[in-house]
Amino acid sequence: MPELQRFVQGNLTWHSDRELLPEGILIAFSERTGGRSAAPYATLNLSDRVGDGPAAVAENRRLLMSALGLDEATQGRLHSCIQVHGADVVRVDEPLADPVVANADALVTATPNIPLLVCIADCVGIILVATGPRRAIAVVHSGWKGTLARIAAAAVDALHESYGAGPGDIVAYLGPYIGPESFEVDAQLAARFAAEFPGLEQTPGAGGIARLDLGAAVSQTLRDVGVAAERIVNLGVDTAQDPAHFYSYRAQDGTTGRQGALACLLPEDDSHA
Repeated sequence: MPELQRFVQGNLTWHSDRELLPEGILIAFSERTGGRSAAPYATLNLSDRVGDGPAAVAENRRLLMSALGLDEATQGRLHSCIQVHGADVVRVDEPLADPVVANADALVTATPNIPLLVCIADCVGIILVATGPRRAIAVVHSGWKGTLARIAAAAVDALHESYGAGPGDIVAYLGPYIGPESFEVDAQLAARFAAEFPGLEQTPGAGGIARLDLGAAVSQTLRDVGVAAERIVNLGVDTAQDPAHFYSYRAQDGTTGRQGALACLLPEDDSHA
């Protein structure tokens, strides 16, 4: 059964499924420790769009990818995106002239040695892995807007349309996000979620405030498009409740770093075992 385990190397920490490595697939959800950024981005901020110093961000990314075993040439092919809380998925079949993809919230590839990264702090980071008939991966940023727009389903569709991977071939990993005890929404947004996800549990609060589980909505989206429930792995960590290990936009008043969801296909003869 797929699962996420926590790994520590020095001060760096990430969550991964090492059972994917014999298939030549590397995934990681990073924690915030072990990097070079100063407060309020301390320390392993992976986003270059939050006001942190570019040199610190570049070094943080290098540190994480090196710890994961990616060589310098592969690190140089890292692709990320300018996330806009939409539902657009971009295919990366070869290194792009600009490795920072504009106006996208998900990236897919079936090409080895192209690491893909989305940056998150409360939103749901998702990694989709297809092991057959053709290996392929997707990284997805799903905030409340993207969750309502079912970006996870769009990424599953992209893997199928681009690489022939059906929902039955896919394992989905959900990283840390703001949990159901912390994610408060107003009555209007709660109603929109109730309409889109009728089975999604909501906890009512005072003044029309409700709490809901973004990850549960993402999981329902994945099930609705045919991903088996037992192939959906939720790390189950609330970013707002664990500031020592994770960035949280809400808990840290909007000025903070971002952890990452990173995936890379390795050459098929490189097991990284």
